[in-house]
Amino acid sequence: MDHGAACMVPGLTTHIMKTTVAICGAGIAGVATAYYLVQHTRDTEVLLIDKNQPLSFTTSKSGENYRDYWPEECMRQFISHSIALMKELREAYGDQSFQMVESGYNFISHIKQKSLFGSPFDNPDSIVEVIDSQCIQKEFPYLDKEVKKVVRIKNAGKIDVYALGSLLLREAKKLGMVEVTGEIVSIEKKGSRFQLTLESQRIIGADKVVIATGPFINGIAKMLGFRFPVHNTLQRKFTIPDPLKIIPETMPFTIYADPQYLDWSAAESDFFRSEKKYGWLLQEFPGGLHVKPDSGGIKLGWAFQTGHVQPQWESPPMEFFPQVVLKGASRFIPALEEYENDIPSPLVEYAGYYTRTRENWPLIGPTPINNVYVIGALAGFGTMAACAAGKLCAAYALNESGLPPYAPFFHPLRYQHTEIVNAMEKVISDGQL
Repeated sequence: MDHGAACMVPGLTTHIMKTTVAICGAGIAGVATAYYLVQHTRDTEVLLIDKNQPLSFTTSKSGENYRDYWPEECMRQFISHSIALMKELREAYGDQSFQMVESGYNFISHIKQKSLFGSPFDNPDSIVEVIDSQCIQKEFPYLDKEVKKVVRIKNAGKIDVYALGSLLLREAKKLGMVEVTGEIVSIEKKGSRFQLTLESQRIIGADKVVIATGPFINGIAKMLGFRFPVHNTLQRKFTIPDPLKIIPETMPFTIYADPQYLDWSAAESDFFRSEKKYGWLLQEFPGGLHVKPDSGGIKLGWAFQTGHVQPQWESPPMEFFPQVVLKGASRFIPALEEYENDIPSPLVEYAGYYTRTRENWPLIGPTPINNVYVIGALAGFGTMAACAAGKLCAAYALNESGLPPYAPFFHPLRYQHTEIVNAMEKVISDGQL
């Protein structure tokens, strides 16, 4: 993999040695980094390394949504930039290159005073608040009649993440990026360079390394002798057909903001109390249950699992997950009660990891090891953030100046800077769904 590019001039032969950047991980973050690296320079050999097919692990479990409204200004700037970059890609490669539909986000509540993400209503350019019950019922007749508030994020919608990733991958290959299939088992520093050994015993040399392995970023970091301050939680979603046409195809991505206890029957509640392993079904569940139309059916999810877990390649199943989500969803879309005890088939259930820092800001940039970079901790927003994150990581790897104003807030060494730590401690809500 280590080679030079010859530049021929009449009477003179020189060799220009390219810098080799090895990107560990071919999810949407790694692919975006590769794309922006090869877009910005021809003096770099970019290797994209993964044991699996690109875009096939966490990326394939994406909710495929985007929104520019976040509780903190750094996240708003970051995601807004990423949305703008996606729109630029559609302008450059055509609207058919990947789907991006501005269908909006609706946060709904039975409480009129409820604030979005715990923050006050402060940006009429980004969101619209509706508190008139008649207006709510007229525009959203599928919602429970007691819903008191709808907050709509305007610059929000859905993305075809696989098509986006495939576009970035294809264009990066055209400019010389090389895919390498294999599992990295060790990384060693050899002088000023790195030696990456694959499970096949193939050895790859690189001048710079980018860690983009999603929930497994600490597996790579451990090989280099350090650790990132992240944890993983397992979040589940499922899709079902909608034979009763309960969810309109034009319905925005709809999120219920209120916590709730599930409305079990007396017999069900007694049974759950008698069986310790089912006691969790009687707990108060948090807000954040979300529903959206999906290819003629419905996609639902609820990130109520917050326990820290070790990532695995195969996710264990969870008993009663679809029933729990449908019961919770019927609280604000009552007609979904029809599916609680007779779930339409096929039911497709899947799970992916949220890899996150405590404050839920990503890690993008240099690590404690010189020429090692990270792009990770993109919990729940990896799809919408991928372009801005990849471009920022590429800028660090290429030693570019003029970084965006949000860059310091996501720097992996930010915990050493008092001002940024103080800003993190003031975070009221981390924007997690």
